[in-house]
Amino acid sequence: MFKFPWREKKAARTELFDQNERPKARAEERLETLKAARLAQLAIDRCGEIFAKTGARKAGSADAQAAAGLLAQAFSQYADNTLVTKVKASVSSYYMAFRLVPAAALIMLVLCWAGWPFPALCAAAACIFLCLRSFILCDYGRGRKKDELTNVHGIIEPEGKAEKTIIFTSHHDSAPVYRQDEGSLSVTLFLPCLHFSLLTLASFCLFVTELFTGGLFSFNLPPVSMAVLLVLLTLSVPVYIRLFRLLDDTFSPGIGDNLISSCILTELAHYFSWKKANGEGLRNIRLVFASFDGEECGLKGSAGWYALHGGLFESASVINLDCPVRSADFTFLTKDVNGFVPLSSSLASDCAQAAASMGYKVKTGSLSLFSGATDAASAARAGLEATTLMGIPLSGAGSGIIHTMDDNLSVLDRKSVEEAVSICIKLVERRDARDEIQEEKSGKLSDESVRFTLR
Repeated sequence: MFKFPWREKKAARTELFDQNERPKARAEERLETLKAARLAQLAIDRCGEIFAKTGARKAGSADAQAAAGLLAQAFSQYADNTLVTKVKASVSSYYMAFRLVPAAALIMLVLCWAGWPFPALCAAAACIFLCLRSFILCDYGRGRKKDELTNVHGIIEPEGKAEKTIIFTSHHDSAPVYRQDEGSLSVTLFLPCLHFSLLTLASFCLFVTELFTGGLFSFNLPPVSMAVLLVLLTLSVPVYIRLFRLLDDTFSPGIGDNLISSCILTELAHYFSWKKANGEGLRNIRLVFASFDGEECGLKGSAGWYALHGGLFESASVINLDCPVRSADFTFLTKDVNGFVPLSSSLASDCAQAAASMGYKVKTGSLSLFSGATDAASAARAGLEATTLMGIPLSGAGSGIIHTMDDNLSVLDRKSVEEAVSICIKLVERRDARDEIQEEKSGKLSDESVRFTLR
């Protein structure tokens, strides 16, 4: 297997910090001060370069691994420590609902016609449980982990003792392309859900009927009233065809969702490294920049990363970047994973206030049902305060570009990327300045107490 030249010699190494590891020579910026507009253009340029070398990046693929390697090369120029880690996962399990629901519906129909509603109810319960856990809640059991995801992160230490940590995250894998456009996608998802609900209801009614008639485990035809409903449900089975064929092996270019965010992280590392090299580094805030694989298959890369490293960053604040393609839609999330996982409302509000202080109109909001999930949820589940800066509409199927072949370099708006960079820099510098003010106040209080004691 291809090994990255910047990876540690000991493949089994699990610790995050290596005191013997030194960053590569940093790129010095002598001619002009790094500003958000320049950083945004550098991020866009890097995004184009990585895409030219990797193309679309299915989670766990060699292309996703190559993208992680190129990002690691960028981080190694600026970060004090850069690390590439591997996570074992099952990429296909997230989308099993598209195949599982049609298969379960056919089995339930056969069982209902045969007069065995109880096994049909059991099949419905198992299907609903698995779909809710994997596709809606992005939560997984042990299962078979046959794929290898590649994460990468870089760390910039403060000038003083690290007392706080801010983690900026994103993902570099691409989403599969749906066969339907945005308008028909809702119908493709809604009709099978409606059919499956009616089929489950019919199974329950048959179960109650046969429970009282004593024919629960014997073969018998359903009553006439239920037979009419079963005929209608049988004739409408074709509603599952589009759901079964919803995905193929085509993957989006994944520029706006979400390679540009990973490239923004490299330029944030560039900026804060440059500040540190010029004697203006952060006082007590450690910065971590992490890009995950496997977000598009259910947050599996980030879940593995936080399981490995989350305990090393207690009380860290996590700011995830996802789809920063349109500044008019910029929103800091307060709820994630289809609205089921709460994020940090206080952090989201603090981020929105920081953006407002710069003249940007950034909202707070939550993801709605069937609107997906972001890697901030993995941080929240690891016990860290987290939010996501999202740059597409929060409801419906998104922007109409995301998860399509149109998510290419043309979707990038430099002004939107510049605004995202500016907000991230402001958030860090605002917190660093706040800590400095608190230190000064505590110092003054200490001096006053000493004077009072001496008197």
